[in-house]
Amino acid sequence: MDDFELDREKNKYLIPNIARALKIIEYLAKEKQEASITEISDDFKYPKNSVFRILNTLEYYGYVEEHHRKYKATPRLLYLGYAGMRNNGITENSLDVMHAIRDEINETVMLGTLLGNEVVIVEQLPSFQFIKFTTEIGHRVNIHTSAPGKAIAAFLPEKEQKDLISHLTFTRYTNGTIPSQNEMVKELERVKELGYAIDNGEEVPEVHCVGAPIFDYRNYPIAAVWCSGPAFRLDREQQSHFGERIKDYAMQISRKFGYDPGLKRK
Repeated sequence: MDDFELDREKNKYLIPNIARALKIIEYLAKEKQEASITEISDDFKYPKNSVFRILNTLEYYGYVEEHHRKYKATPRLLYLGYAGMRNNGITENSLDVMHAIRDEINETVMLGTLLGNEVVIVEQLPSFQFIKFTTEIGHRVNIHTSAPGKAIAAFLPEKEQKDLISHLTFTRYTNGTIPSQNEMVKELERVKELGYAIDNGEEVPEVHCVGAPIFDYRNYPIAAVWCSGPAFRLDREQQSHFGERIKDYAMQISRKFGYDPGLKRK
């Protein structure tokens, strides 16, 4: 009898593949740096075809990666565990800095995280200006058209970044929208050099955004903070100034998650 069957005796409502997937996630995150399908199957006494399907699903959603038929947990998975151990999450650790950004530049400030092939907005502080841009918490924005999407994507590990770009649909919204994978790669190189990203009305005309990534203790981009406002206030001169300021503010949030800019990613 495997571990699932023992657990099932305690709770008849358990779903087999979800239970097995969670055990495999814990196994890769805590016990093994990497493992093959056979090793996982032998250790848990799970059928190989079941293990294959679970790993294939986890890989598709970015929680494990395969190399030479060995699977290991990705930083995406490890960050979820790390975030869960903290008393405060990304929103709580960012709100004071978001207030400081809004007070300084007086544009709407937003916070978002990567969710699949989009960025989901988890918090916002509206500008005090009469004319301002706001949206709904939980709203999702495209990666290739948004400052936060480009800010996060630019600093992902190379393999993860390539995989992300390959799954994007480069829908054209305005003349400024990035039209292809090649152009996206070039844009992300510029973002990485600057340390911040810009959206010049690339999805919503006349709405400009400037954002920077937030890193955790593994130097992994876990979120982005950015400002949004009308084009007549967020012109190119202001974008450069705000970009540097938001990058500094994002660094303050990153340090709360143990980020050390002096450490290189392994």
